[in-house]
Amino acid sequence: MKRLIRKSHFDNLYAIRFIAFLAIFFSHGFITSNQQLNVSTLFMDLRQVTGNLNNVAYSLLFILTGFLNTWGIFEERFIYKKMNILRYYVRRVLTLIPLYLVIFILGYYVAPQVQTGLESTQAQSIPTWSYLSFLSNFYYTGHGNTKHLIIGNMWSIAVTFQFVIIWPLLMRYFRRNEVWLFGLCIAVFAGASYFYADQPGFRYNTLNILCDFVLGAYLAYFSFFKYKLYNSLKSNTKRTNAAVYLCFFSYILFREKIAGYFDMIPSQLYFILERLALASTLAYFVFEQNFGSNSILKLAKLKIFNQPGKMVYGMYAYHAIGLILGYVIMEFMIDKQGAASVLLLEPFLALIVTTALTLISYEFFEKKFIRRKKNYQPSREYNPVGLQDVKTKPA
Repeated sequence: MKRLIRKSHFDNLYAIRFIAFLAIFFSHGFITSNQQLNVSTLFMDLRQVTGNLNNVAYSLLFILTGFLNTWGIFEERFIYKKMNILRYYVRRVLTLIPLYLVIFILGYYVAPQVQTGLESTQAQSIPTWSYLSFLSNFYYTGHGNTKHLIIGNMWSIAVTFQFVIIWPLLMRYFRRNEVWLFGLCIAVFAGASYFYADQPGFRYNTLNILCDFVLGAYLAYFSFFKYKLYNSLKSNTKRTNAAVYLCFFSYILFREKIAGYFDMIPSQLYFILERLALASTLAYFVFEQNFGSNSILKLAKLKIFNQPGKMVYGMYAYHAIGLILGYVIMEFMIDKQGAASVLLLEPFLALIVTTALTLISYEFFEKKFIRRKKNYQPSREYNPVGLQDVKTKPA
């Protein structure tokens, strides 16, 4: 009788995903027709902070993608002796594609026809074939209104799909030489950033996001095989962890001022160093939450974040629709929006709408594909070997 061997589960990742989603959600929110409020100092400062959080949140989600996919590859190799790439692809397709196609239809064909009081979307300026071939991120510049977000958000799904298609092939080719792969990818990122970092839309370019994917993959590498770096970081004290978190949040609040102290450094070099430092810090947060012995707080204890974290892909996919409907409802209820309605009531309504859409989609649509994924999980005759038997490689 064939049985599935239970694979690793990281309890804190659901909460991490949900927190990252909230950062993206609020960075896209606070829509108002009150132009006086729109150009106020409060809104300008808020957009600056939420914009920084947006960059951090996307980077964190890409790091998680690199970490989980690479860990899964190592785990499958260890338990089953080899990896079935075809089954891996089918599982990823069933996870990503159905909802991706729904959002494509809604964002590309439906949203432009709906009158909401917002400007018409310019989504059609990006070629249709680029959405269907998962290359839309190379055409996306991030400029657009809230209606554009419905389809614009697909850039991150496209990048993720590119990674999950190519990464297993690279990992197979560089098997037992993964460090060379990681180094090569960082070199490609640095080279591309040096020449193209100043170009519009490079933030959404796969070569830029490669930095996040690879640092997540390297995190999986030294954690899975218990290298010295793993043992060293695992034993960090609460004081050390608190200092890292404090530096990180200071960077979020004062990023622009901090950048001013490095004017003498060429912009391309500063971009590369900042990206590497930020991604490394976020990778450390993921490590500390999953493997650290002296965490200040394990996010899995925040039960309110765990359940929505399981459906974060759906919440991300539908959140632009939620924001638009939240804005429309507030416009209908209030003649002139004030700061309280825009900063509190509108996001609250938008989050409720997003959650409702996600639950309906998950229950009546996505679940059908999630069930099918079980048919493509790797299996073998039961063997008591488990991950606890993974031996430490020489450093």
